[in-house]
Amino acid sequence: MSPPQPVLVYAELLSNIRQISVGCTLPTPILTTTRATVAADGRALTVAHHGTSVTLQLPERVFPLSQLPITKLGGTSLSWRLPLIAPLAGRIPSASEELVPWSGLDLEPGSAVVCRTCNSTIVGAGTLKVWKDLPSENWAEMMEFWHCHKPHNHKHGGGDDDDEHLTNRGYGASSRITAQPGVGFVDLTSFLLADSDLVLDSISGPTATGRVGIENKAATALHCNSCKTRLGVRNDQAQSVSIFKWQVLVKQKSANIPELSPSLAQCVSAMLLATMARSGCSKSILLPMRGLSFDDSKPEHAANVRDLLNIWVFNANITFSSTEAPISPITAVKVFYRRVTQEEADKMLDSITSDVQDISLPFEAITTIAELLNKSNAFVPETDRKFKEWTVGLLEKWDGESG
Repeated sequence: MSPPQPVLVYAELLSNIRQISVGCTLPTPILTTTRATVAADGRALTVAHHGTSVTLQLPERVFPLSQLPITKLGGTSLSWRLPLIAPLAGRIPSASEELVPWSGLDLEPGSAVVCRTCNSTIVGAGTLKVWKDLPSENWAEMMEFWHCHKPHNHKHGGGDDDDEHLTNRGYGASSRITAQPGVGFVDLTSFLLADSDLVLDSISGPTATGRVGIENKAATALHCNSCKTRLGVRNDQAQSVSIFKWQVLVKQKSANIPELSPSLAQCVSAMLLATMARSGCSKSILLPMRGLSFDDSKPEHAANVRDLLNIWVFNANITFSSTEAPISPITAVKVFYRRVTQEEADKMLDSITSDVQDISLPFEAITTIAELLNKSNAFVPETDRKFKEWTVGLLEKWDGESG
C-alpha cells in the first residue's frame, strides 16, 4: 500500500501587484473541516486537512487571517491571493542588472582555487594576485559602435583597415582577451586562467601524460585527478583554461558574510538572464559543448546529446515557497521547458525570424539542469505544472545571500 500523498502548498510573490499567490493541492477531496490560516505575524500559512496540517513560510509578510475562504467542497485544489502587509523594499532589477555569481570584486586576491568535490588544490594560494571581471559578450560590438560614432572622429577607413584600426585599440571584433599569469579573469559562469598558474599534478585532460590535455583539439575537457570531476575546458591554442564556477571553491573578500558558492542552477539562471538582456530573446537551447566527449557507456548521456533542452524564461525574478522544496523562500527564475531534437533545434536557431539563442554547457551539466527542472515541477500545484507543450520549472537565482 502506497503512503498517503502529503498536502502541497506553493506560494509565489507577485511583486508587481504586491500580493502573494497561494496554490494548494490536497491528497483527498476538501472537507467541511478543512482549514487554512495565516499566522498572527503574517509570515506563515497553515493548512489543516483530514487530520494532518502543514505550515509554509511565506515569501513576504501578509495581513493575518484567522480563516481563509474554503470553496469547491469535494475538489482537491485551493487558491488564494494574499495582500502584502508592507511595501517591498527596493525595486525589481532588470535582466541586465542581475547579480553575477562571484564577481571579481567578491573574491579574495591570492585565494586558492580548490575542487568543490574533493578539495584538491587547482590553483595554489598566492598565485592569483588579482581578480578581474571580463566584459560582457557583446563588448567588442559596443566599443566598435562607440568608436565609429565619436563626434570628433571623422577619419574613416574601409573594410579591413577599420577592423585593424579597432583591433589595435584592443576592442575590434576579432580581439580576444588572453589569459595572463597571476590574473584570474572572471566570466559570468567561469574563470579564465593561464596554464602556468595551475597545479598540474591535480588536473588532467582525457589523454594527459605529464601535462594538461595534450590532445590535438582546440578545446579539451579538464578533470580533477583525484575525484575525476570535470572542472572546465582547456584551450590548447590559447594555453588557457576555463574553470566552471560551480565545480570549485574560492575564498571571498568579505569577512562579514558566510562563504557562499554558486550552484549549477544559479550559474545557468544567470546565463539565461544575461542572454535575454543581450539579445532580447527569452528562449534558449542548451547545447552540449563541442569537442568534449561524453561517456558512451551511459545511455542517458547519448540521449541528452540527441534530445536538447529548450528553455523559455517566463518570469526572470520570483520568490517562492513550497512545502516540497528543501528550503523556503527561494529567489528563482520561473521557466517553461521541453525536450527538442537536434533537427528541431537547428530549424529554430537557423530561422530568419528566430527568437531562440543557444547556450553551450557540458552534457552532464545539461543532464543535471533537466533533473533539477523536473524536480522543481513537483514544487508547484498539479494544476499549474504544464502550459501547452511546455513544462513549468524553477531555477534558483544567485542573490549573494544563499548558496
